[in-house]
Amino acid sequence: MISKECKRLAEVDFPIAVVSKHSAREKSIRHGHPSTLHLWWARRPLAACRSMLLALLLPDPCDPHCPVEFKTKACALFQQTMLPGKKPTTDAELRARLLHFIGDFADWDNVSNRTYLEVARWLVRATHPEETPLVVDPFAGGGSIPLEALRLGCDAFASDLNPVACLINKVLLEDIPRHGPELAEELRHVGAEVKKAAERELAEFYPRDPDGARPIAYLWARTVRCEAPNCGAEIPLVRSFWLCKKAERRRALRVKDEAKLKPGDAVALEIFTPASEKEVRAGTVSRAKATCLCCRTTLPPERVRAQTAAGGGHAARRRAGTPLPPAHRCRLRRRLEGPAAVEGRCGHEARGRSKPDPGVQKYGMMQWGANRPIRAATARERRTCSRRGRRWGW
Repeated sequence: MISKECKRLAEVDFPIAVVSKHSAREKSIRHGHPSTLHLWWARRPLAACRSMLLALLLPDPCDPHCPVEFKTKACALFQQTMLPGKKPTTDAELRARLLHFIGDFADWDNVSNRTYLEVARWLVRATHPEETPLVVDPFAGGGSIPLEALRLGCDAFASDLNPVACLINKVLLEDIPRHGPELAEELRHVGAEVKKAAERELAEFYPRDPDGARPIAYLWARTVRCEAPNCGAEIPLVRSFWLCKKAERRRALRVKDEAKLKPGDAVALEIFTPASEKEVRAGTVSRAKATCLCCRTTLPPERVRAQTAAGGGHAARRRAGTPLPPAHRCRLRRRLEGPAAVEGRCGHEARGRSKPDPGVQKYGMMQWGANRPIRAATARERRTCSRRGRRWGW
């Protein structure tokens, strides 16, 4: 084992430019990268961790306290291998060769190269022949440091306060190395079983249409009644009738037979492909004012809030159909359901468990659930909600 007086290679020099280039490239790599296992917002680049660990584990050959045995074995190793680079004969050349190797090993394409792996692990064993080095990371997070420690042949200890990080590290450092490809097959099998069970349990909430299409989501909007004389039509509080604005698959909602609508008629919506944005009408809500689709009467914000506060507001749901046929992958369906139908689909709404979304217009509904009041908003929160409401057009 090297003495404490001997400087590590990282204390003298480090190929930071080459490692930085490989670390930046690593962000765009997805196939086979541990980042695809689970998202972690502070994941460290594997290239940087691998290179720095190796530079910290190896001694500086130019240091007078560097073991002669290590320099002899390292020079012989580089002369025997077919790795690119100059074969070292002096201490300075050996230092340059080690730095060049660390920079090359930072490349993601060389991570699974058996020659690079064997040379890196052999160098670590030559530096610490008596016992395997232990790398401890008490704040492991995404597990980049302990993973690269295992790659270099070291023992690793990882911990974290976040249970998600602990789960990531357990799978990454224990389960995958222990079970290998068999773990992936088992996960696919279990995932398929969970999917089947979920489909059976949720089938009643997503009934199929007569043509066999199954909805994949329900987009809902609160509704109020028009208060104009001889009208009383139901007004869905919709900010926009657009469903998809992508150029190749524009979809929007429009009122069916809008020209024939009379005050008090039931509103039916249908999906169409608009040629331009002018064909899509504006939403029914603007600055908390609601406009009737039948008689064009506008309800002031006070009346909209009064209705929703008094009756809790009914619910209209837009039903999105599943993309079964390949030619209709953007096909969406929509229907407006009355209060009874909505309550029948979702029992929690029948019990008054519809919780107002935080940060959006509440339309006077300040309670949800059974005697569970929402806490009074602070002045700062009221200002924030007011700004958001103006920006979103409520």
